Amino acid sequence: MKTHLFSGVALSLVLAASSHGAPQDAGMPRTTSERTITIRIHNYAEVKPSVLLPARRVAGDILREAGVDSVWVECIVGQTELPEASCASPMTPLDLVLNLLPRSQAEHLHFQDKILGVAVEATGENFGVFASVFYDNAKDCAAQWQLDLPQLLGLAMAHELAHLLLGTNSHSSHGVMRAFWSGKELLAAEQRCPSFSSFEKNRLQITLSARTLAALRGVVSPELLPIANVQTGSAAAMR
Repeated sequence: MKTHLFSGVALSLVLAASSHGAPQDAGMPRTTSERTITIRIHNYAEVKPSVLLPARRVAGDILREAGVDSVWVECIVGQTELPEASCASPMTPLDLVLNLLPRSQAEHLHFQDKILGVAVEATGENFGVFASVFYDNAKDCAAQWQLDLPQLLGLAMAHELAHLLLGTNSHSSHGVMRAFWSGKELLAAEQRCPSFSSFEKNRLQITLSARTLAALRGVVSPELLPIANVQTGSAAAMR
């Protein structure tokens, strides 16, 4: 796993390597021809709706500006209730999993407190599926630099999800995919939300087309099944 460590900057959004292959509310039917991704959120950090909903809007706006529409579904992480149908169904290449993890999980995975998220990069012909954002790290960073928490959280979410769609070597020196951010850069991003480069937008469209074609072919693999919990899903995949 490759990890870009924090060094003299405000935050690091990192990409991990593994062999695993306007935001809308859930409930609307989706067809693969719509070229829309569904993001299954596992809210282990128990982020309040007052923070999560605007963060989703920020992330969705960033993706949509690059031509990627998104449907967001919050999946139940406990065992006492039946999951939503869209969370229980097998995943297709147009489905992504986003884990919102508490500080305890970041510490368990040995990530520094300045690292906001990780994405599990696919290899070969598989597609990237799993991304995680460390909520308490984002909360601390927002407090340190007096930033809007939903804005920062949404940026981190969009960054990690884009890693899944862009694939290998997708960090940039500027824009959404910048690997390291200073406090000044974060403050500037709050005033004007960063965007993708023309090259990245084109790459996103190519990947989205490939995922759509795979979904139309009915591609489903064991790696794309819904994860039961963070220990057996996201955490294991990051090792």
